[in-house]
Amino acid sequence: MPEFKTTARVVGVLFIVASVSAIVGGLLALPATEPGDLAAVAAAETQVVTGALIEMILVLSVVGIAVLLYPVLRHQSEGWALAYVGARTLEAALLLAAAISALVMLTLSTEAAPAGVQVVLAIREWTYLIGSVLMFGTSALILYPLLYRGNLVPAWLSLWGLAGGVLIIVSGLLEVYGVSVPEIVAGLLVAPIALNEMVLALWLIVRGFSPSSVARRATFAGVEGPA
Repeated sequence: MPEFKTTARVVGVLFIVASVSAIVGGLLALPATEPGDLAAVAAAETQVVTGALIEMILVLSVVGIAVLLYPVLRHQSEGWALAYVGARTLEAALLLAAAISALVMLTLSTEAAPAGVQVVLAIREWTYLIGSVLMFGTSALILYPLLYRGNLVPAWLSLWGLAGGVLIIVSGLLEVYGVSVPEIVAGLLVAPIALNEMVLALWLIVRGFSPSSVARRATFAGVEGPA
């Protein structure tokens, strides 16, 4: 059905937008995470503001993905589909808090006595960690079983995403508990889900959801499927 094809394409584009905005926004806002040289933070005002605004695009993309996928996922399990929306909404709220904290850090860097710098820095680090790692991983553990259950995408893609979600949660928990791991190990824990999300995005844009699953959902909804 055309509407499902359109949904798949838009969701695929939003996955790409979310990944690109997370990387670019995070890099541009990086000075706001280095309070050791407040003069450098103040000097990078345009860069930090741009990074924070791009991170807000990330927030909107995350919410958009959840909202658009809900009508598709609810036919597999309405409860879990709502859980997915809830997880991604919480992720978006934490990412929004992280973006705003970068702007607050910029303001404090121009103050004569920035007593709250360390507090704001801690808020930025924790909200970004929990939002972009733990909640993102949690949403993956909800999304991919639903995709697998409904045969909405190939099984290998769903299983890959599920494994990637587990690995990124492990990465986040190690960081939360202060366990130091080599950078290469940290990268290997994050890379599978990052690559999977790009493959999923391209699959949805090019192929869309499984035609057989679309037909079953149309029948379930009382709409005549394709002959």
